[in-house]
Amino acid sequence: MQESGRRMKKRIFTHEEKCTGCNKCISVCPVDCANQVYRAFDGRRKVMVDSEYCISCGACITVCDHQARDYLDDTDRFFQDLALAPKEPVTVVAAPAAQVHFPELGRLFGWLKFLGVRSIYDVSVGADIATWAYLRAREELSMPSAVAQPCSSIVNYCERYLPELLPSLVPIQSPLMCLAFYLRRYGNLRGRIAFLSPCIAKAEEIEDPHTGHLVQYNVTFSKLKKKMEAEGVDLSLYPSLDFDGMPAGIGHVYSRPGGLGETVRVTEKGLWIRQVEAVDRAYPYLREYLERKHCGAMVPALVDVLNCEGGCNFGTGTDRDVSVDDIDRMTDEKKRKKEEEQVKSTDTGIDYAPQTYFDKHLHWRDFERRYADRKLKEGLFADEDLEVVYKFMHKKTPESRNINCHACGYGSCKRFAQALKLGMNVPESCIDYERSQLKMDMLTTLLNHGGLGEAMELFLRWYRTEPYDLALIMMDVDDFKTVNDRFGHDVGDIALQTVAEAILNHTRPTDASGRWGGDEFMIILPHTSEEQAKSVAIRIQKAVLSSHVLPDGEVFSSSAGVAMAKDGDSAVDFFQRADRALYEAKKYKRKR
Repeated sequence: MQESGRRMKKRIFTHEEKCTGCNKCISVCPVDCANQVYRAFDGRRKVMVDSEYCISCGACITVCDHQARDYLDDTDRFFQDLALAPKEPVTVVAAPAAQVHFPELGRLFGWLKFLGVRSIYDVSVGADIATWAYLRAREELSMPSAVAQPCSSIVNYCERYLPELLPSLVPIQSPLMCLAFYLRRYGNLRGRIAFLSPCIAKAEEIEDPHTGHLVQYNVTFSKLKKKMEAEGVDLSLYPSLDFDGMPAGIGHVYSRPGGLGETVRVTEKGLWIRQVEAVDRAYPYLREYLERKHCGAMVPALVDVLNCEGGCNFGTGTDRDVSVDDIDRMTDEKKRKKEEEQVKSTDTGIDYAPQTYFDKHLHWRDFERRYADRKLKEGLFADEDLEVVYKFMHKKTPESRNINCHACGYGSCKRFAQALKLGMNVPESCIDYERSQLKMDMLTTLLNHGGLGEAMELFLRWYRTEPYDLALIMMDVDDFKTVNDRFGHDVGDIALQTVAEAILNHTRPTDASGRWGGDEFMIILPHTSEEQAKSVAIRIQKAVLSSHVLPDGEVFSSSAGVAMAKDGDSAVDFFQRADRALYEAKKYKRKR
């Protein structure tokens, strides 16, 4: 079922005063339209986030050297509501990654309960439920392959950019929502639930109507730490408390890459599981997976895919200030103890205590999740006619359209042109365009005096290395002062633009043409004989004479002089011969 896209709240945003317009955010974003360039009041380029397209992957926050990107969560709202002593109780559920980011986790719980939190539960239990429910759904629905979805950014991407993949997503809620549903339905929990979270994108999952609005706050580790630091919270003043409720299995391993696979393999050791992590690998792999399914190629039984490199332990809502070795040491030690307590070998196979309990007391369909096709009209660039954009950018040759530097952030001239056509960027983001502007005459869009000088030196350098026919045409408008005096400078400008258009229409992309100054034009023609150059000049003159751009049917003409490069020529020598030829031609004007 297609659902109209709900209005997305602004999660990630730009501090305009800190943004330098370096385009790093564009380069790391897995979607094309989430970062949009604009001119600020002072005229400088800035990059803003469009929440409609953003999937809250957080890559732009990580890559920004200027701290220009930030995000919003519910930390302030949570503590404000808690301070008002609400009539309904408040429960906190903590992500498994909390154990590695808060060395005094028990005392943190003591502080939260001192402030009024009634109970605190371990989302690792929700991870145990999610694994069990997936395995039961896989059996009952006969799903040979599926993509796991504990990661909210992955779900965001699939719903908005790859809805064809939605039938392949595991039809089970995330560990957070599995725990919330378990507490509310099976534990009769009332009141509000706050998620102690490593993830910015969880806010969107919390507000998704398909998750039942079971959770009210997304309190990220990073914002919580900043609040505690700002208020001078001393955790040593509070008792160390443990989680409430039933003990978890090994669901805590969900927070590291491949953790879901570890929980599945407790009872399904031979299952083919593909583990993928990090923005630059996860989203391309999802497309690859879909393509393989379409063509009937073999795909894994389960894809354990996470947005963040290092998993949720290095989530977008964390400070990423922990060591992966310390994480693995703590996680493995806890896993070993849990397996000793809860995993038994029997005559019929492996008995895993949490799954045995769930089989007796829960039904997997209680934890089922639906997804919404919220495909965006735009968001990922599509092939379209970009000729107008290329012309505007002065990209007239295939080579100029495939420079593909990374200055604009896209790494592709085509993708930049697509962004420009959609109004999501400005021309100055293209370094090649900026360079061309320095060498361009703004009235005619041909090269200016400086640009022509560089081109002349370049062609002569090649000529000195290996001589070839190199022609130069100098051209100007006859009696241009009279045109200006009679019809005004606006019409004079049109006359100059007409000459420029005629030059472009009768020269090759490999030629260099420009406005030398005033009403004078220069055309440099490599691999062109003198007769060929004269023929080009005549065609341009005829085009100018037949242009009929002056009022009352008046016409204007042009004169041209041609010179050929000679051994030992400097740029000045070459120019002066062509300029003398133009001077001679001016003597004859229309009679020449």
